[in-house]
Amino acid sequence: MKKVLLASTALLGFAGAAAAEVSLSGYAEMGIFGGSDVETQFHNDIVINFNMSGSTDNGLEFGAKVQLDDTNGSHTPNGLPKFDDEAVWVSGSFGKITLGETDGAYDWALQEIYSGTSLFDDHSTHAGAYWFTGLDGAYDNQIMRYEYSFGDFAVAISAEQDDGRTSTLGSCGYDGVTFLCLKQTMTSGRATGDTILSIGGKWSGSLSGADVQVGVGYTTANDVDEWGVSAAASLANGFSVNAGYADFSATGVSADWWGLGAAYTTGALLVGVNYGEYGGDAMGSGFGLVVNYDLGGGAVAMLGYGSSSDGGSSFNGNGEDTFSAGLGLSF
Repeated sequence: MKKVLLASTALLGFAGAAAAEVSLSGYAEMGIFGGSDVETQFHNDIVINFNMSGSTDNGLEFGAKVQLDDTNGSHTPNGLPKFDDEAVWVSGSFGKITLGETDGAYDWALQEIYSGTSLFDDHSTHAGAYWFTGLDGAYDNQIMRYEYSFGDFAVAISAEQDDGRTSTLGSCGYDGVTFLCLKQTMTSGRATGDTILSIGGKWSGSLSGADVQVGVGYTTANDVDEWGVSAAASLANGFSVNAGYADFSATGVSADWWGLGAAYTTGALLVGVNYGEYGGDAMGSGFGLVVNYDLGGGAVAMLGYGSSSDGGSSFNGNGEDTFSAGLGLSF
């Protein structure tokens, strides 16, 4: 679900200090989208990313990032653009610490089953979709994550504190579609509660000629527990396979999710398919299709389709069946 951005870089020098690097990158898209609950219509979006990095005289590295997204005025009142995904980090031999709108350790460790990209992420927002976001952003979306790598392994822990409001978190009102009910309740009420704690680990390496990644993660807060596993393999012949599983439990609620994705890349062409399904107290399943063709120079032709079933509907709000087609342009 993340767009790939190509950066142009400016170097700024300061006397008596190590050089700082500020990079500016952009992404734009244009096309059409539609679905069973919405008329086919035009779509465009523009995103600007600012990335900053530097280092101290003793080798400590640091940086920050922020994104400016126009989103056609959909995310902010009065049609104003929105600053988003802001985060600051420092790293050294001790590892790396990041604070801001960043992935918690659960999401950081696990890999989505989706390949490619589309204008409305139709292939990855059907009723069977899940992105291992856990409880990230349930409070103020200010997450502190510590990570450490050793060889092919990496581990992380993270925490997100409540907003300090006077309201209290009630019981989990399960919505019957996705088992992220607690996150929705916490977000809508901006409630106080336990600090969200997450832990995760991942390994990447080669097995029998395939590039393999495996991850495991766990997150908890306010009587809610969620754990997940993911695995991905990429072969030299262009085929790749991703699989994931997540289990969720809270007071009176128990559900799980599993998903499988596959993709094939040959030259400039990528074709990907995926299927996901919720079980237990949850309901909803669906499949997605994505086709990307790299036109070169940062331009990609994109087609996405998602189909939902078992009483579910797409997470993008366009109905049980949704599609989008157009161009993604990286600068």
